[in-house]
Amino acid sequence: MDMWTRKIIAASLTAPVYAFVLACGVVVWEQAGAGIFDTLNGVLLLTAAYLTVSFPVLVTYGVVTSMLSDALSRRAPDRFSAYVTFGLHIGFGLVMLWLGAGAAVLFWIIDRQLQRKRRQIGSKQALTSLAVPVGVVLSAVGIVYVIDVVEDVVRRLYG
Repeated sequence: MDMWTRKIIAASLTAPVYAFVLACGVVVWEQAGAGIFDTLNGVLLLTAAYLTVSFPVLVTYGVVTSMLSDALSRRAPDRFSAYVTFGLHIGFGLVMLWLGAGAAVLFWIIDRQLQRKRRQIGSKQALTSLAVPVGVVLSAVGIVYVIDVVEDVVRRLYG
């Protein structure tokens, strides 16, 4: 697997996972006493919003800085290269404050797992992986819409 394709796939997988974790944290923190549908709507809408904002950043800034950190870590001894890469990921992530550092750590973990797999993945699969965040956004918004329609129908039928 070529490094570019691995980094793009890592960004495509990092963005939805991180957006969901961040949305869960915000909704649980802010809506402790809310109902299940309100909580679900909040998580899904925030996931879609965070993903819409974070995905372009991860694909551009995240991929480039990850490539740079891998290139810089090659100068370190082999036994320290993982630590150097991890530190550089956090350092580059801190440019975007703590939110960026969390995404950088998740990106590093996913990238390392993909690197260990050593499967043959081509550029076609990397481009296909870019559809994952788009699908998550469309699914989240669609589920919120369906929940709102069901709530509206129930409200009209049962007062």
